[in-house]
Amino acid sequence: MLKKILILILLICLATGCTNLSNQDLDGIVSSMLEKENTLYNVVFDGYKYYLPKGLKFVSKDDYNAHLLDGKNNSFYLYVDVLSYYNNTKLDYEENKDAYYSKKLDYRNQEGYLEITEIGENGYYFIEYMYHYGKMEAYVKEEDIKDAVTYMSSVLSSLTFNRTVLETLIGNNIIDYKEETYDVMKPKGNNVTQDTYLDYVERYDNYEEYGNNDTDEDSIDINITE
Repeated sequence: MLKKILILILLICLATGCTNLSNQDLDGIVSSMLEKENTLYNVVFDGYKYYLPKGLKFVSKDDYNAHLLDGKNNSFYLYVDVLSYYNNTKLDYEENKDAYYSKKLDYRNQEGYLEITEIGENGYYFIEYMYHYGKMEAYVKEEDIKDAVTYMSSVLSSLTFNRTVLETLIGNNIIDYKEETYDVMKPKGNNVTQDTYLDYVERYDNYEEYGNNDTDEDSIDINITE
């Protein structure tokens, strides 16, 4: 009986992200989150799925982009690069010595990078986190960086693709496939200012809202067929 209780507690921890990472530095948070296989998911779209952890709220979606919010109303933007996944495009990233934090990632045969840049002198930082053909961006205060990186790690480590479905969506129409006019997966880094970031936010905020923004975070279960 005791063994069953311990297993149940472990499963609850995995599902809610209750592992305490607050005492770790960014290297420790990233390695702890990405070294372990994350098979959880509660958001499903055609061709891919991922896990939205407790603390993040799904706001809106447009094509392969999504707008998320945390409990402090920090915005997170997720872009899923299905075309690069389909073409098995390799990552080309050089660590930025001028950044607040910059690291090339390589875990479980998946590549990515985490780059954090201070924007202006108002104590805000621009986070760019790319892993396994997904990229998340956020603009947060310094004290929120660790929480933001933890959220991003949880989402990106759970991102899973369905090549069969993607084959039907883009495989036969790859020439006509709609591509973004900018390469979102490349780091913007020191080229980002507060004004350009706000323009970027405005672009995302034109997305159509999906569902109820007041959804209880404990019961998020988005299953959408587009």
